[in-house]
Amino acid sequence: MRKEQEEFRRIQQALLEGQKRLEEEQAHIKAGQKELYDLMSALLHRQDETDAALDALAMDVHKLHGEVSSIHQRLDSLEKKVDSHAQSFNEQLNNIKLDITFLSNKVIEHEREIYKIKNVIL
Repeated sequence: MRKEQEEFRRIQQALLEGQKRLEEEQAHIKAGQKELYDLMSALLHRQDETDAALDALAMDVHKLHGEVSSIHQRLDSLEKKVDSHAQSFNEQLNNIKLDITFLSNKVIEHEREIYKIKNVIL
């Protein structure tokens, strides 16, 4: 009977030690689970920050796209004005060239007449 009691105590001791190991493993698992939960929470928080940054970047890109479109429209308008002024300037320049040729011919005619008059007088 004593042997049975000792065997029973030994089995009971082994069960207690096994229970302690299970409790320790359970504590380690809980600690690991908490660490994973904290890590997942940090990742979700970082994902929210990243999403917000991407949204802000997308809005900036849309704003820049609008500004570039506006600049293109103004540039097109300026090009049309410059083309119009260049055409007008070319027309005026051609008219001036014609006037210079006309005036040059007139001056030559007047010089001829002055020369003839001088020859008649002298």
